Amino acid sequence: MSETNATPERGKAGRPDLDEDGRSGLVFDIQRFSLNDGHGIRTLVFLKGCPLRCDWCANPESQDPRPELRFLEEKCERCFRCVEHCPHGEEFKATHTIPREDCRRCMECVDACPYGARSVVGKRMTVDEVMAVARRDRVFFQNSGGGVTVGGGEATMQPEFCDRILRACKVEGIHTAIETCGVTPWSTLERILQQVDLLLFDLKHMDSAAHKARTGASNTLVLQNAEAAARVAREMIVRFPLIPHYNDDLANVEALGRFVADRLPEVKRIDVMPYHSMGASKSAQVGKVFRYDQSLHNSDEKLAQVKTELSRHGLQVCIGG
Repeated sequence: MSETNATPERGKAGRPDLDEDGRSGLVFDIQRFSLNDGHGIRTLVFLKGCPLRCDWCANPESQDPRPELRFLEEKCERCFRCVEHCPHGEEFKATHTIPREDCRRCMECVDACPYGARSVVGKRMTVDEVMAVARRDRVFFQNSGGGVTVGGGEATMQPEFCDRILRACKVEGIHTAIETCGVTPWSTLERILQQVDLLLFDLKHMDSAAHKARTGASNTLVLQNAEAAARVAREMIVRFPLIPHYNDDLANVEALGRFVADRLPEVKRIDVMPYHSMGASKSAQVGKVFRYDQSLHNSDEKLAQVKTELSRHGLQVCIGG
């Protein structure tokens, strides 16, 4: 179950105009009853904004830190009421393509659409509104050992908001977790970790050039932060997205296992996250191009090889988290 309970944030040209003290932030989804983002049953809060541009991104609508327009073409009845509210409406009428580069993000076309073909991705929510959703699942947290996980996007791109959500959870005795790609200043991550019971840390590729080629950033900061975080985190699990023809060669898998065993001795578990192309349809909805081969998949043989190699380094390996 997914839900967001707030008014869409409209018409911002730059980063979201968020409260400086983090009492509100941009959320693009809240997923209840999540089973793959930490221990037990969890409420997963997706914050908007990410420093990476992974070719296989499952949540491309999370990347832009601003609210953006989602267009579901299959719902559009071509009534063109949206055209009346957009200075580029005639272009859409002629091509049935939204001129994304010229869009002012005023979102007036969303209100004009009677069929729900247009919506805003990114809603301002207060910490209290987020907690109101989380409290509804308290009994599931208690019975399963679950809690609240803050992810994205990248949770640390809205550090004050993320920190306040985690603090509110701790006050109410709710287990906390964050998901991070590790591309963030250590000072930011270190402060947030003070409120975190479980850190889910992505390691995508052990070669810096290869990491940059498919994500847009090198892994230098990622690996530095992984080592620093492992020393202070209450519990840390490494997550390894297994991407066919990118990072699934056994040389890279062996390097990953060796790094975790040698440099992150506090970490005992790696979650291998199999590749899927569900981000392709969502990319089209927000005007992005999905840049990875949708036909690829992880074979059972490859998953078994990866699990065997990582286990050889004394690590607990879970497929799918």
